[in-house]
Amino acid sequence: MTLLHLHRAHRARQLRWVVPLAALLFFAAAATLLVQYRVSDQAVGTEFFRAHKTVAHTGVLLRHGVIAGLVALTVVVGATVLLALRLTHRIVRPVHTIHRALDALCSGELGVRVELDRNDEFREVGDALNRLADHFAETLARVHAMVDRLDAVTAAAARDGAAERDLHALVHELDGTLDFFRLEPRRIVREDGG
Repeated sequence: MTLLHLHRAHRARQLRWVVPLAALLFFAAAATLLVQYRVSDQAVGTEFFRAHKTVAHTGVLLRHGVIAGLVALTVVVGATVLLALRLTHRIVRPVHTIHRALDALCSGELGVRVELDRNDEFREVGDALNRLADHFAETLARVHAMVDRLDAVTAAAARDGAAERDLHALVHELDGTLDFFRLEPRRIVREDGG
């Protein structure tokens, strides 16, 4: 069971989410215990003159109670941190995998595919990325085949004037295939649906 992601940047992101949460939880609980101790200590102080032995014994019990509370708090905060690390690792791991696949696609590796766990929340994103890579690869294969045919028709057209019609038809087919890669104005897709 891995809690921290292996990649440094994603591990840092994971810790940025968990550490402030754990610190806030710890300080909130510690402040509650200290306020409880102070209030209880003041109540004990007012009774000091009535029963000196009882007050001393109550003060010791309060200190033991605060120490036990701090130990319990530390255990709870530690368990919370471990759970938070586990949960954030389940988020960061597929994001890192998809990021690596996108980097490979950007460098021209159209054979790269994403494989995520069956129950992963990002499985749909990985599947969509795989479909996109498949479509890019198929389109590029058709373009390469048309370029090879274009080269052959161009060579034939130099010898035969009738091949000019074939050349125009092939150029039109190539242009239609390349319509898949439309150069349109940039459009941003945001998380909020905008």
